[in-house]
Amino acid sequence: MCELNFRSKWFERCVRNYLGIETRAITDEDVGEIKYLFVATTHSYELGFAKILPPELFQTCAFPDAGDEWYCACIENTGKYRTAQDIVELRRESLEAGCSIYTLRLREELPRFEYSLTPAGYYANRKVMEKFDKSVTRCYAKSSDFDGLEKDEVTCDYGMLAPEDFALLPNLEVLRLMSCEREIHSLKFLESLPQLRVLKLGELFLNDLEGLDKLIGLEKLCIWSN
Repeated sequence: MCELNFRSKWFERCVRNYLGIETRAITDEDVGEIKYLFVATTHSYELGFAKILPPELFQTCAFPDAGDEWYCACIENTGKYRTAQDIVELRRESLEAGCSIYTLRLREELPRFEYSLTPAGYYANRKVMEKFDKSVTRCYAKSSDFDGLEKDEVTCDYGMLAPEDFALLPNLEVLRLMSCEREIHSLKFLESLPQLRVLKLGELFLNDLEGLDKLIGLEKLCIWSN
């Protein structure tokens, strides 16, 4: 058992609230049960945690807040591809500040994930997913979480999140970066998530290409709105 040191005070506060740990140090054993993480940073800062994942999640990925991305921007069984370049198209864009960012898209020619269930089966799974969504513990940023932070004029980051902290949850099976134009600019943390099965990447602006090889070996991968 070892103590964990989080870089983001907000992320640590949310983890503490979720686990019911007030003052003592958080350990690797404490976070070992966290299987699901939801992150949003573009329009507001939000996290979501869950420990129990229904089997139906991996059959349909029919999250109530998913929109239509699972119909047109999701693939399955990425282990059948050799490299990340077989899966994604990289686009490099130059910013006025003199730096560059990368965005990702699924290759157009790849077959998209299709539900194999009957309409009745899909509806039943959808109800299970709605129940799961209600069980997710959500944490929102408060005004006090911004104390001492300054907005970057180029990236609009506040330093509210450190994606390296995601690597401290090694038993994650589902990670949904719903809309994350701010704060998350590298996927290197994927190298520390060996149990990951489902990954959603939404509206990411990357500074590097580290961690891309970990897009291989997933049950479901969705890349949306880049």
